[in-house]
Amino acid sequence: MIVSLLILLLLVCVYIYFFPFIPRRKKHYTYGLLLGCPSHDDGTMASSQIKRCNLAIDMYKKGLYDTLIISGSNVKNQYVEAKVMNDYINNRIEIPTILETHARNTFENFKLSKEYIQNQDVLILTSQTHAKRACAIAKHFFSDYSCAWFKDLKMKHILREIISRVIYIKIELLKKIGKY
Repeated sequence: MIVSLLILLLLVCVYIYFFPFIPRRKKHYTYGLLLGCPSHDDGTMASSQIKRCNLAIDMYKKGLYDTLIISGSNVKNQYVEAKVMNDYINNRIEIPTILETHARNTFENFKLSKEYIQNQDVLILTSQTHAKRACAIAKHFFSDYSCAWFKDLKMKHILREIISRVIYIKIELLKKIGKY
């Protein structure tokens, strides 16, 4: 029993170390960074894309950021995530926008968007299941960031995120020992 509790405590500590609390949200950011996700193979938008776009629109209307960066390439099919999401947003509202169309994953979303954001503050826009890992990665690129998300409780998204978090921890551990 004690060994089990110690193992559980160790796992909780490791988790908190790699996925610290999301920084408290300020009232305003220079940039909003909308993280992409793939369209369906026929080019129609996935529900997660639509929800992320609506989140970006809502946060802009609330005055939480000045300029939107939409990041995402054509990872799963020929449709470039940033362009598809930009079209959706532009059909609803005019927001100053920068498209980053080369990122193929969350790490690259931040790495490639850093060129635009530099040392400015940024509000990350994503889903609830993705927010914790996104912020864990963002801390490597930005000193002043937080996150806004929409509720996402789809089982397939939760399972995919669990796997992604395990992979993230593995990569971070390999980096620490110089093998990545």
